Amino acid sequence: MSPRRSPPRLDRVVGRREPKKRVLIVCEGEVTEVEYFKGIRDYFRSLPVDIRNCKVVGLGRDPAKLVAYALSERDKKDREARAQRDANITYDEVWCVVDVDEHKTLEQALITARREHVNLAVSLPCFELWILYHFEDCVTACDQVRVGRKLRNHIKDYDKHLGRDFPFANHEVARERARRADPEHCEPNRKGRNPSTNAWLVVEVIRKSGKS
Repeated sequence: MSPRRSPPRLDRVVGRREPKKRVLIVCEGEVTEVEYFKGIRDYFRSLPVDIRNCKVVGLGRDPAKLVAYALSERDKKDREARAQRDANITYDEVWCVVDVDEHKTLEQALITARREHVNLAVSLPCFELWILYHFEDCVTACDQVRVGRKLRNHIKDYDKHLGRDFPFANHEVARERARRADPEHCEPNRKGRNPSTNAWLVVEVIRKSGKS
């Protein structure tokens, strides 16, 4: 994973706050992605894992605008940290969740993300592939229509919303299915083959943020 850029030259305050990782997740979608990552965050809390500093934002914008927004939010927190002399305010990791879709700005977003040490999780054809992997395998090339059709076999009348009974506990099975579909797609800031998703990297970050 891309390392966090050099943090502000501030020492974390010892004894006042636990050094949990602060994570910002910015999603291309405003519904499915947001519901999923908030849901998996709550799932880990229920285990129980102490996750307090994981912010999920759904923008509904293209990949380049997502990365620009993420950088803006990260830099704003860095300025606040310097002003308050408290490094606990900064984000330790910043992730953007995007589809390949027909976006013309994906390559630009990947270049900027690598340069600025922001992490992009990329799904092809779409994030719903990651959702589908919680229910079944999918290893042959597909498009958004086919993925949506398959999802409706598991989520009745699927319309982007996941429902309260979504099987978040299947995230490990979903990760194995994703890795079988494209074993090379296990790092951020790359585009895999069709089908592929490395959204499981974000799940791992959320899970680990409760253990640091």
